[in-house]
Amino acid sequence: MGVGKIIKMKKAIPFLYIVVGISFVVKGFYAFFNEQGIYYLIFSLKTESKSIYILFNLFFGGLILYSGIGRLKSMKK
Repeated sequence: MGVGKIIKMKKAIPFLYIVVGISFVVKGFYAFFNEQGIYYLIFSLKTESKSIYILFNLFFGGLILYSGIGRLKSMKK
């Protein structure tokens, strides 16, 4: 891997964090409007509680967004 590819990757990582964070938040809001029997949190963890699923997605989505925005701000300084 060349130095140029590493620099491009470091610039792309905050945007990747933001996209992943937004996807978690969108999944949480999508579940709010749609009823399912079982909700899959991550990997093989599952729950039947809609509120736990929504809280999980909103919490981790917000955490990932916060981290991505923080990295983006530190990159611009």
